[in-house]
Amino acid sequence: MSDLRNILKEEYTKRERTVTPHSLMGMIEEIMSIPLSNLHDTEIPIDALNEAERFSMSIPIPKLNPNEAWGDPNSQSRKDIERIFASITRQPSVQARIDHINSFVDPALAKRKGTGMRFNAILNMMMIIEALQACLNDYSESASGFVFEGFMAAVTGGKQISGRVGGTLPIEDFVTGDDEPVSLKLLSPNTPIHGSFTNLVDYLFIRGGSGVSQIKYLIGRKNSDGDDVSELGLWDFIIDRNNFIDVMRESKNESGLLGKMAEPLAQHIAAWQDSPEWRLQMFEILKETPGYTKNKGMFYKNLDDTGTFDDKANAPADPQKKRDQFARRTGIQGVGLWAKKQAREDADSGESNFEGFISQQGLEDQEEKILKALQRIYNTAFAEASTQLGESYFGSFHEREKRLMAEEQVLTESGKDGGSQWSISATEMTKMDQIAEVVYYGTLNLSTKNIKACADIYIKKMGEDMMTLLETTKDFTQNIGKYFSSDRRSTAMRANQKAQEEGTEVVSLLAQAPATTDTEI
Repeated sequence: MSDLRNILKEEYTKRERTVTPHSLMGMIEEIMSIPLSNLHDTEIPIDALNEAERFSMSIPIPKLNPNEAWGDPNSQSRKDIERIFASITRQPSVQARIDHINSFVDPALAKRKGTGMRFNAILNMMMIIEALQACLNDYSESASGFVFEGFMAAVTGGKQISGRVGGTLPIEDFVTGDDEPVSLKLLSPNTPIHGSFTNLVDYLFIRGGSGVSQIKYLIGRKNSDGDDVSELGLWDFIIDRNNFIDVMRESKNESGLLGKMAEPLAQHIAAWQDSPEWRLQMFEILKETPGYTKNKGMFYKNLDDTGTFDDKANAPADPQKKRDQFARRTGIQGVGLWAKKQAREDADSGESNFEGFISQQGLEDQEEKILKALQRIYNTAFAEASTQLGESYFGSFHEREKRLMAEEQVLTESGKDGGSQWSISATEMTKMDQIAEVVYYGTLNLSTKNIKACADIYIKKMGEDMMTLLETTKDFTQNIGKYFSSDRRSTAMRANQKAQEEGTEVVSLLAQAPATTDTEI
């Protein structure tokens, strides 16, 4: 809103209260250069009464479109929202920033906010809170977590982490503006907090050579009203080298993950040193530690015989090698479908003929490894088709029963805890308040009743003139869009005329309004 406001006021000053069709079209063209990639249309959907209440349902403000690009400080999407998030990012800590957000959805505190035209910060906060609601409600379960990471990176003035770090994939989801690594977990009220034991050990003790001293876990627990999140409770805790063993013990992970090596690990970690000798001794202990994944962790992959860390040992494959692998795999998968089809046809005739298939496809000169893979695919499909053919004549109860039992056994075994994941319940987390420095930030009340109550308070505070300005500005920008996008000339010209009338009214309202201040709200 401030970008639009500045453009209109500058034009008003230059023209000395004279708004001509020519000057207004200049304003329109300038406004169209404002980045709109982060904005939704502010039209209220027909089924809005069935959705969670949002400020834009009562107050005509733009809707931000949260996305993963918000987590990248260099992206255009992030740059477009930095002004809006400025009232948060000037707060000194994550705790202060979340408290600041919470104050805008607390009706008691909302009544104390500024009045009149000192509302730029409140309008920005409304847009931020709507963006948070969008993160939680407008995306699939898996996508919402990634988008929420980008949102929190923007809130903390930091950046989202997605690429390789220190020779491995990161366990942190974003790093705050103060360079604090954070792992974000967005969970239902009773869902335990999970993480990879091997990755956590690697992070603390070997990543980048010497490891990273600590990781903060930011936990968001969401309570839903129907399909929409109505409350979001926020906590954080820290796992570091000093409390790692205690956290595993207090959260009942000791027997499954540490086993008999719990005490040797505790003693060795207590004597931590950034030295090859320390890493080699740690590796020997981890070989006997049940939770540390054999041949997968960085102590297996990145530590040489002298205890020196090699960050390239676990690096991505050479691009050409990856392309060759892709070509082989897609070739096997694609031709494999043809092999399956031929095998089923051969089963109907009662005779296997893999060699004939290879000759027919002209694959005689392929690598032996590829031919063997195709042979396995063909043989499996031929056997399955032959079995199905026999079952159609003789019945198949026993064969099906054996297959189902085998599949059930596989599913049962795969569902067991393989020992590589640590788990901390909500109760266990709160009991470790001193060990893990647990902090409770409070609960954001995003319920329909609460948002509506806050919106009513802000509407009364803003007054009729401010609401008219917001509504007229919204209509103005919508008609600009129609003018530039409409295929029909008559529709475009009507939108042009309306935009000129609304633009004149906006300029008049801005001229009457007192100047805004930078006072913190």
